[in-house]
Amino acid sequence: MQIWDLPLRLFHWGLVIAVIGAIASAKLEILWLHERFGLAVMGLVGFRLVWGVYGGHYARFGQFLVVPRRALAGIKGLLRPDTARPHAGHSAAGGYAVIGLLAVTGGMALSGSFSHDDVLFEGPLAHLVPQVSATATSLHHIGEKILFLMIFLHLAAILVYRVVKRRHLTNVMVRGHAAPDDNLLGPDGSISLARCIAGILGLVIFVGGAQALSLLRPVLF
Repeated sequence: MQIWDLPLRLFHWGLVIAVIGAIASAKLEILWLHERFGLAVMGLVGFRLVWGVYGGHYARFGQFLVVPRRALAGIKGLLRPDTARPHAGHSAAGGYAVIGLLAVTGGMALSGSFSHDDVLFEGPLAHLVPQVSATATSLHHIGEKILFLMIFLHLAAILVYRVVKRRHLTNVMVRGHAAPDDNLLGPDGSISLARCIAGILGLVIFVGGAQALSLLRPVLF
């Protein structure tokens, strides 16, 4: 049973690499590389917003965004083993976690593009609206703390699913399909080859377009 289509999986692991790279390069103060990873995050998030409408069944926002009370019920049952056949795709609470991660990572990438470090470096878009650069910088620093919290909660949820519910979420995100013994409920999430190629091309275009934003920086010499 196919769950996660290939473009979605490429987005997911691309975002993991880009976020880790952005954090590491910031801590090492390699700011030109930090900018590249940040722009990659921006492009990836932009693609995910589109793919949430046109992607495979389980990639679509309409499939996993439900009323808040269902998400709360899912959180309450998180520490209990599944007593019935689990549903494929994101849980109700997981759907809100996806939106939260997209909001935080996208917000970090956007605010970073308008930020400056008060010394030699500024984001590629900071010169366009210099009056908001200081605010964007403050938001970027605040967002870092929220991002670390979101990452911790995400990893904790994966661990809980692995230990309590005996579900290998990471394995499914790697290979895209569930194992036969997972016994999941729900329709197949496969997409056509043409749609898959279109999704991959869209991903490349979004990330490439985001990287091109650095060309908007004025030439100093």
